[in-house]
Amino acid sequence: MRTSNHLIGLLNFLTLPLSIPILGGGIWLSGRANNTDCLRFLQWPLIIIGVSNMVVSLAGFAGACYRNTFLMYLYLWAMFVIIAYAVTDKGSGRAVTSRAYLEYDLDDFSGWKDRDEDRSHIKNQKFLNQTGT
Repeated sequence: MRTSNHLIGLLNFLTLPLSIPILGGGIWLSGRANNTDCLRFLQWPLIIIGVSNMVVSLAGFAGACYRNTFLMYLYLWAMFVIIAYAVTDKGSGRAVTSRAYLEYDLDDFSGWKDRDEDRSHIKNQKFLNQTGT
């Protein structure tokens, strides 16, 4: 039992620093001056993923090192939910005949990409009109 606790503690100690850049990326996106729809769309998922990864890693690390059964059950439940979601998520790909893999289409993205392209096109047109070219 001691080896498994050390292994879980080591793995969670290694994943804990990985949550810091994810969380920092979300905070950095929220502080950007030119908040586009894409940046606003990504900031909160990054912050939530970073914080949840940090909490799960801390629970696993503390539970393994201090042999706290409540934290280990919390860690087990969180890992079960994450793995169950990853296994059962179907994604947005479509089956295509004569191909063994799923095909993904850019039209699956939400309308923010189209709106952002339209805005940048309008900005470019205004700039070109102002410069006289």
